[in-house]
Amino acid sequence: MTPPDNPPDDPADDGHGGRLRELVADSFRNLCSVRQRSLLALLGVVIGTAAVIALVNIGANAKHHALNQFQAMGTDLLTVRREFSALGQPPAFTLDDVAALAALPEIDAAAPLAVGGLEIVQGRARVSLSIAGVTAEFFQLTRLTAAAGRVLSPLDARQTGVVLGSGAVRQLAGEGASPTVGQWIRLGGYNHTIIGVLEPAVANPLLPIDTDNAVFIPLEGMRRVATGSDIANIVLRKPAVVDDRAAGAAVTAFFAAPPRPHPVAVQTARQMIAAMGEQMEVHALLLAAVGGISLIVGGVGVMNVMLMSVVERRREIGLRLALGARPRDIRAMFLIEATVLSVGGGGLGGLLGLAAAAVYARSAGWDFILSAAAPPLGIGMSLAVGLFFGLYPAIRASRLDPIVALRAE
Repeated sequence: MTPPDNPPDDPADDGHGGRLRELVADSFRNLCSVRQRSLLALLGVVIGTAAVIALVNIGANAKHHALNQFQAMGTDLLTVRREFSALGQPPAFTLDDVAALAALPEIDAAAPLAVGGLEIVQGRARVSLSIAGVTAEFFQLTRLTAAAGRVLSPLDARQTGVVLGSGAVRQLAGEGASPTVGQWIRLGGYNHTIIGVLEPAVANPLLPIDTDNAVFIPLEGMRRVATGSDIANIVLRKPAVVDDRAAGAAVTAFFAAPPRPHPVAVQTARQMIAAMGEQMEVHALLLAAVGGISLIVGGVGVMNVMLMSVVERRREIGLRLALGARPRDIRAMFLIEATVLSVGGGGLGGLLGLAAAAVYARSAGWDFILSAAAPPLGIGMSLAVGLFFGLYPAIRASRLDPIVALRAE
């Protein structure tokens, strides 16, 4: 006896594949019939997906830029600064402290750093800049090099030579003629000769100054031009084979030893990178949440389109059910329409989000790095939101009574 010709249930057979193709084609026709409404729903998904991808990618680029700041000067740097105690401001560091630190087995080199602020006069230009009193070792430790002239040397200790950061040159040039090597500028009532201009450098968060926008003078000359010129920071470099935690512990133990204990704070590159990484992760989650809210708004638009479609196509749905369509076929038809909107919006939004992130990175002066998580996260969220908000209209359509639906006007 020959079995009846029933529709095959195997999703891999031709019958199921043919029905799926018909449903997809029918979904496109239905969406095109309400083109304006579909475009508005599509726009909501596009904006939401673009927001997710752009914000997550901008967060990843910010983290990459911050890590590059450390790599520019090296991750083997440490800084020591004085800490306030119950007795107030502790004694300033001395050159003997710097020499003793450099002699520790966990430390390769050490350089003192005194920081102040002054008005710089060059011709008619008057600009307030950071002043750094340093020794020749500071430039070696921080890997700062001269684009013109030279950096300070031990022979400049008693001289009135200065080295300008490239940003400081730009600020002075903005108020008049650009300063060059051999010219003089006036600091604290004294004329100083420009002996060098530094190559552009990114700011290192470990240092208390932005080296690109600072004026460097010999440490011995700080007392002539600035008040509060004591050594408040020491910059250290550890050997590559020494763990930064061991180096930090050795420095802390040195200043805790009698007869003159100093309350100090030791910062390492690893600590700063870990702290910045945690902050960036929190920021990325917050940015993704903001983008997710925009995407949910787009999902509401998808649900609105689907619900309006259910109301307008009640007679069609009733006719399909009366002719033998199953409720799951009706559900599939509306879910496919929601999927088309969400996938189409997700794809367009992904491209728009990446373009926005690239423009932001370029305007901020960052290198654009494509985050591996951004496109899958944005498109996946758009698909999930579209299916979630399309499920209720699909279920509502599949539960219509064929008789009541056919009577609808």
